[in-house]
Amino acid sequence: MAQMLDIINVASVTIALPNIKEDVGYSTDQLQWVTSAYALSYGAFLLIGGRFGDIFGHRNIYIFGVTWFSIWAIVNGFAKDPIVMSIGRALQGMGAGFTVPSALAILTTTYPVGPERTFALAVFGGTGAAGSVIGVLLGGILGSTIGWRWIFYFTAALGFLMSFLGFVVIPASKGESKITDRRIDFLGVSAFTIGNVCVIFYLSESLASGWASAKTLTPFLIGLVLLFAFIFIEYKIEYPIMPLYIWKSRRLVASSMAIICVSAATNAMVYFSSLFFQNVLGYTPFNTSLTYIVNGVGAVVMNIVVNKLLTRVRTKLIMLVGWVLFVASGVLFAQADEKSTYWSIPFPALILNFVGMVPVWLCCQINSVADAADEDQGVVGAVYNVAQQIGTPIGIAIANIVANNINSPAAKGAELLPGYRAAFYSYAAMAGVGLVVTILFAANGDPVRMHQSPVEDGEAGAGEEEAGGEKKDSSDKKIASKVMTSLESVGRPGEKIELEDVQPSEKSELKG
Repeated sequence: MAQMLDIINVASVTIALPNIKEDVGYSTDQLQWVTSAYALSYGAFLLIGGRFGDIFGHRNIYIFGVTWFSIWAIVNGFAKDPIVMSIGRALQGMGAGFTVPSALAILTTTYPVGPERTFALAVFGGTGAAGSVIGVLLGGILGSTIGWRWIFYFTAALGFLMSFLGFVVIPASKGESKITDRRIDFLGVSAFTIGNVCVIFYLSESLASGWASAKTLTPFLIGLVLLFAFIFIEYKIEYPIMPLYIWKSRRLVASSMAIICVSAATNAMVYFSSLFFQNVLGYTPFNTSLTYIVNGVGAVVMNIVVNKLLTRVRTKLIMLVGWVLFVASGVLFAQADEKSTYWSIPFPALILNFVGMVPVWLCCQINSVADAADEDQGVVGAVYNVAQQIGTPIGIAIANIVANNINSPAAKGAELLPGYRAAFYSYAAMAGVGLVVTILFAANGDPVRMHQSPVEDGEAGAGEEEAGGEKKDSSDKKIASKVMTSLESVGRPGEKIELEDVQPSEKSELKG
């Protein structure tokens, strides 16, 4: 529900932007702050929210975040001034930054690495896909009937319900933390927050102001300095907000790089396909929102399919196939013109998009948190979501630069096609970069147990180099360690552990 709430909020508000502009009094150049203020704050507070969950308990931070989100949703619903709404949207994004990492951490600490966690993360992704469909429909329907303000009232009501259910459904143990040193790295928090905001501001604002303008370049340089300072602080301090040892995980590094490409390509596709539908084919905003239903519903179905595949096929192979289909989607979209019907090219291109995107996204989600200990799940999930957030403005910026270099500012209708076609090819190129990243950096082996470290992949055959009894002893110790890890992940106080509770791959070792 946390994933769905965030995406409903983003999608529905985007559809309602023309009405918000008229009623609240935004000028054309100010309107982007309805979405940018939320995105900036969300990206800035992800790491803080994730680490605070590790320190103070994910249940506590989840309930705080969703309640905070809902309070500011009501404020936005009543806003009649651009400044009030922009500040309200920023504070609402802060709530999402606290909520989403803790929601993800609650899942990953509840289910150890294995089929149950894979299924839980598939549901997490499926609700996000469903939220995109609900969001665009909600924005279109409410915006054209009782008013866009009800978008905020609806998300506020849903958020307060989720907060109540957090008390009732989530076990109290999720409010406890294994971390005993609860000192807060305020210096690191400040450097990361301000630095991240400056960089995302540059990527978002430079489209309108220019990539070399003092308005955007100055904050960007300040942001880079602060982010380098943040790394130095985390290296030196005893209680870092982002422990640097988490980057020893090859899976986290590869997943973070790949998800930037996923987010960049997907958002470039949505942005320019929306422009194509409205500016070339002449669709209304509401009809444009209907075109993405296949993408959202298909993504839900594809999550179920991929969840089944993951028990039989390695994630790297699944991702490689997904990237190829992702690239094909961009190439097919680029073939559309003013005579195309929705069913001839855009519809199959959208199908290729979700069939390619979902496997990559789900595998990245699973692998990113696979090597993290329970006490680091919040910060690792937050790092992954920060990477995903950074990809959005990068993708739109690249596609816009490509399109604007071809189209003249006065172009209308079919005259826009050359630039749009180039933007779709750039979307395919971003997916191609993701394919290369996966080939070069993704781990060939999948995680097999909860606290497996990245180096253990290469140590699996280390015992084979030993002679005689030493080799047998090493093998026995590894089997014993693996079985004990399985028993620890299954057993609960006062429960008898049955053979059926152990993963099938470990039954023979347990019998031995």
